[in-house]
Amino acid sequence: MTIREVAARAGVSVSTVSRVLNGRDAHHMRPETKARVLRAIEELEYTPVKAARALRRQRTQVIGVLLPDISNPFFSLLARGVESVAFEKGYSILICDSNHDSRKEAVYLSMLLEERVEGLVFIPVGRPATDLIQRLLNHGVKIMVADRRVDGLPTVSADNRGGSASLARYLLDIGYRKIAYLAGPKGVSSAEERFAGLVSALEEEGLNPVWVRWGHFTFESGYHLTRKLLSEVKADAIVAGNDLMAVGAIRAVEERGLRVPEDIGVAGFDHVPLADLVKPRLTTVEVPASRIGEEAARQLIEGACRDFCLPVELIPGASCAQRRW
Repeated sequence: MTIREVAARAGVSVSTVSRVLNGRDAHHMRPETKARVLRAIEELEYTPVKAARALRRQRTQVIGVLLPDISNPFFSLLARGVESVAFEKGYSILICDSNHDSRKEAVYLSMLLEERVEGLVFIPVGRPATDLIQRLLNHGVKIMVADRRVDGLPTVSADNRGGSASLARYLLDIGYRKIAYLAGPKGVSSAEERFAGLVSALEEEGLNPVWVRWGHFTFESGYHLTRKLLSEVKADAIVAGNDLMAVGAIRAVEERGLRVPEDIGVAGFDHVPLADLVKPRLTTVEVPASRIGEEAARQLIEGACRDFCLPVELIPGASCAQRRW
């Protein structure tokens, strides 16, 4: 069914139907004319083709979301935040999962340009290809980086450094001194900021982490790093770069025949839903993932892209407890 057939059924011009469809009928036509057009649309069950409308308007009203791991609950929550604002504003979203692969990420950056997205909420794997980023910008695609940082691009992030420092001070206050750290990927700003925050808080007390390794923001990475840690040093607490790593650490600790928190404390970062489901409930730092996504989408749609940092909150759980010496 075409717009011409709607116009013929209503006895009006194609431009009149177009005005009704695009909400530009006010002060341009009589109410009875608009009523005839709406009746014809209903009778013919006419649905505008979005691609054709995009060509006419030079706007697709589509936002791309390129993230590193859709199976990570944090990124799923962030994507949901983007979707909620996009839906409210009449936009669609296109989600792409790079699976921690910079080559796949580069392919998606090119594909999103071909799909003519109006904007991109981008959570990079590490340091993305600057030529692809510039190509998108040259074609008028607005980019908001979320959770992580890319030089020269506006970012919606959280206070990773401050939150990690608060977590370290909390652990020190309840008696932990030999703290090991399982870091996220090197080159990822959020991972580096969280590590820097922990180190700064320990240095205030004249301490350093007893063991540090860089890994990935995954359950498997936390599990394997913790197995290595337990065979090399004696720690009384393990702090992980995110909650998935922390849950992996708990699994490795329990397999070693140790108890959390009686023998060793474990803490994470992000406060994804999983943190409240594991036993013992995880001590962590809440990062407002959905709000990050919402703010990134809102800025893209409104065209006022700028840096924005959201506060975080310490969430004491049962995986860390007062140490008794």
